[in-house]
Amino acid sequence: MNTKILASALLAAAGLVAAPAFAGGGVNASGEVGYIPPVPAATSSAVTREAVRNEYLQAQRNHQLAATGEVGDVGVLASAKPSTLTRDQVQREYLAAAQNHQLAPAGEGADIGYRPTQSLLTREAVRADAVRALRAGELPGGEV
Repeated sequence: MNTKILASALLAAAGLVAAPAFAGGGVNASGEVGYIPPVPAATSSAVTREAVRNEYLQAQRNHQLAATGEVGDVGVLASAKPSTLTRDQVQREYLAAAQNHQLAPAGEGADIGYRPTQSLLTREAVRADAVRALRAGELPGGEV
């Protein structure tokens, strides 16, 4: 019975200790847990909302907007002109690159620092070297 009362008292004390962190919507004058600094007041601008909107639309028409999306924050402007290739031409180029083993590795981040190189060894030579290294104990183990 004493254990239940002690546990209840401990939980109540923990709640009382944590309550000031949530009081006042997170603003705490002492600068401790949950302190949110005040936001500076907005200043007025000489440029109107309509002028900013027109400038944005003009940049959009001229393809001068920065790239957006997953890789849009790398600092590259979308200044490239729209493609003149048809869908069939792009597919043919892709298939030719795939057949010639010229595509970068797939996957998120897999192509960072990738430089395509032509191997001087055949597949059989690489496999034979792996088998030799495994038998000589130079590899930790696994299938070849």
